[in-house]
Amino acid sequence: MIITLVTDQFYSNTHGTSVSAQRIYNGLVKLGHVVRVLAIDEENNTAFALKEKYYGKLITKIINSQGFQLAKPDKETIKKSIEGADIVHVYLPFQLGYKTIKICREMNVPCTAAFHILPENISSTLYLNKFQPLNYSLWKKFYNQTYRYVKHIHCPSLMVAKQLQDRHFNANLHVISNGFDDIFKMKREEKPAIFKDKIVLIAVGRFSREKRFDLIIKAVKKSKYKNKIQLILGGRGPIKKQIMKMAKKLPNYPVFLGPYNRVQQISMLNFADLYIHPADVEVEGMTCIEAIACGCVPIVSDSKKSACSQFALSKQHSIFKRGDSKDLAEKIDWWIEHPEELKVHRSQVADHAKKFAVDQSMEYYTDMFQQAIKDWDNTYDGCGKNKIQTKIINYYEK
Repeated sequence: MIITLVTDQFYSNTHGTSVSAQRIYNGLVKLGHVVRVLAIDEENNTAFALKEKYYGKLITKIINSQGFQLAKPDKETIKKSIEGADIVHVYLPFQLGYKTIKICREMNVPCTAAFHILPENISSTLYLNKFQPLNYSLWKKFYNQTYRYVKHIHCPSLMVAKQLQDRHFNANLHVISNGFDDIFKMKREEKPAIFKDKIVLIAVGRFSREKRFDLIIKAVKKSKYKNKIQLILGGRGPIKKQIMKMAKKLPNYPVFLGPYNRVQQISMLNFADLYIHPADVEVEGMTCIEAIACGCVPIVSDSKKSACSQFALSKQHSIFKRGDSKDLAEKIDWWIEHPEELKVHRSQVADHAKKFAVDQSMEYYTDMFQQAIKDWDNTYDGCGKNKIQTKIINYYEK
């Protein structure tokens, strides 16, 4: 097939969506498909290069602080990228995404879309995540501009699919993991000398409010073993300075702050004692998948807007109450006090991770694309007589 991937960012690793697009690109090319990429590309590496859109100094600064860039759509470039394609896959419901879908409908080129961002990811940045009228408005805008026009939507987790089902997205909702590269493997290492006598906790992600790195620091302060715990935090984002300031009050400072490259990350996941993923909002949690693939036992939030509980095999000891640092501290302490259970659990979570491998996801993606091509309808608008019923297709239940 000739497949066009449409995403504002592709040539950077600043957030999970671009990393996901890169992995899917490599996986599809490996299977012999011709894959085009329509994305921001200031160096004009391809014929489908777009420029970043400037929204004014303040708004652009806020967007960039999250590691994001939004593309400036160019109609002729969009047409060039989708002409002759068998299928077009749109990643995000922003201007590039919904304008591409509009042109796909005009040119009668089959199109699918992915759901990689929840409204709360945006409202949290504005300190308005609890302001439901804003979240509702964003849900409505996402649907009306983008998702109502496609019959097949990629959902990185069952949690996302259920969110869309609850909001009556009339489409086939394909639950497909973004997957992890096979370089993430369990190969336990000795701790470096500086960590030899420490209990190492690691967390990787974007330093933004909804990811709740602050909870980890609060939990360590409440732990019975706070004097032995060493934190390693990896990532970048707008609240990094705030996290660093909080961390200075921990017994073992400095906290080692990334970002780290993949080799460093894999090494740390293989010598760390526990992986903590406290996010309130998480469409899948790719770094959590990478952690369990390396046999690093996770502790995750039970937030209804986070999909990471699917990676926790011990519901009793690996899932803590959303926003509750005391409960998180108790979960950390339990694993520290049960080293034999922790050792056994490492192999179990690494085995659990295998079904989320990116090579496995490729089979599911191609199945979704083939279905979308078969029942493409460029007049479909999610309403009226031709409206289809919401259906969740969970490949992991087969």
